[in-house]
Amino acid sequence: MKFRTKLFYSFIALGLMSTLLALFIIYGEASRLIFEEIRAKILSLVVNSEQLVNPEMVKKYIASNGDPNTTASHSLRNDLLEIRDINRRSDIYVEYVYLIKKFPDSDHYYFLMDIESGGKKLPSHYGDAYPSRIEIPPKISEPYVTTHIYSDEWGSWLSGYTPIYDDKGQQLCILGIDIRTKEIFIELERLLLYGLIAFVISIIVAVVFAYFLSKLVSSSLGILCDTVKNIGKGDFSCRSPLMTRDEFNELSIAINQMAKGLEERERLKIGFARYVSQYALEEILKLDKPITLQGERKKVTVLFTDLRDFTLLAEELPPEEVLNLLNEYYEEMIEVIFNYGGTLDKFIGDGMMVEFGAPLEDKLQELHAVLAAVHMQLHLDKLSDKWEREGRRRFVMGIGIHTGLAVLGNIGSERRMEYTAIGDTVNVASRLERATKKIDRRIIVSKSVYEKVKDHFTFEDLKEVEIPGRKGIIQAYSLDPYAQKDLHRLEMIHDQHTLTEE
Repeated sequence: MKFRTKLFYSFIALGLMSTLLALFIIYGEASRLIFEEIRAKILSLVVNSEQLVNPEMVKKYIASNGDPNTTASHSLRNDLLEIRDINRRSDIYVEYVYLIKKFPDSDHYYFLMDIESGGKKLPSHYGDAYPSRIEIPPKISEPYVTTHIYSDEWGSWLSGYTPIYDDKGQQLCILGIDIRTKEIFIELERLLLYGLIAFVISIIVAVVFAYFLSKLVSSSLGILCDTVKNIGKGDFSCRSPLMTRDEFNELSIAINQMAKGLEERERLKIGFARYVSQYALEEILKLDKPITLQGERKKVTVLFTDLRDFTLLAEELPPEEVLNLLNEYYEEMIEVIFNYGGTLDKFIGDGMMVEFGAPLEDKLQELHAVLAAVHMQLHLDKLSDKWEREGRRRFVMGIGIHTGLAVLGNIGSERRMEYTAIGDTVNVASRLERATKKIDRRIIVSKSVYEKVKDHFTFEDLKEVEIPGRKGIIQAYSLDPYAQKDLHRLEMIHDQHTLTEE
């Protein structure tokens, strides 16, 4: 489920619960107020009705033992009928009016007089017991209204009572009035209806509010999510356009700052990769500590290249054209070097220093170095053919290869350093490259390289070659790139080795 849907349902649920709770509280409080208001009206009614009952007639009626044919009986009946009829209103409807008296030595009451209501219930007679199920205090000395609605087979009621006293302050009887509660329930139903209408309206408002609020929040979140996804895919130029006045704006600013930092880092990485090998760059980026000036001793195959007579060419051509020729040349050569797993150490004018087997291990480093040298010569010849068609001169390249132990690592100072190889192996490879010009050969390898690849290439034994600037001589071999007949088989060996490593 999407966050927007969750948020929408959460707002709806919150609105439902809060509205129901509010309606429950309001309905309960309003019901209580209505009930108390009705009780107050009943209390006022019984107090006023007391004035309409003649205590003398009550005495005479009791003295006659409830004889219905006496003047007192007729007078009391008329008084009770008047009380009933004038209090049949829309807000309070008096159903029954009667006089009751307490049994001697008992908490129960009996009827003195009961006025017919015109309904199905027949009036009680003098001496009939007053129903004990009705909550009435044992002693009523002042006006009283029942605190709860009670029900019988004739309906639901609220009753009010008030004592009738004679001129001497003696209680003669109690005037009882039964109020029909139908009007109370009508008021409560009306209140409930209004509450339900308010509930429906509040739910509709909550739905609309929840929809737009969830849309607003999720749209901000969606913009941020899309921005982060694009950044995750490598589009560091992507920026969040969100402009709000909340926490999402702060998050948007943080994401934009992060994207800017990543963009600058990527720009630096791309620019830096033009100056150092890809492996060296990746190793530097992986470091969680500052790089230090240290190295490791390991076997490596070093390859040096140099373009012959390039200095003379540089004197003949404009610098811009020389730079274009070098860039075109390096583009071809570096492609071949990387194809065989070589690491470009550095450019040396029109020459290059390349390592095989470092920094990554390569069990076929000698084979890969010689294959790279052969293909570099073949690519250069094709490039020279193109230059000749453009009216330029051909180039000849010398390559020297030697394998042995060298120290590889960071060299320089804390302010400027580079990843490179140093040692006698590097010096020998460089001197072999210089020897290619002296004895007019394109590729010269040392005996240590020859021993590893002699079964795959056709070599010319150069016997012992003197290395300028180094004591002693070295056994060297040369090979003609066009005299090699099994290059296709060697390419298969290279491909198989690559697949195995992967």
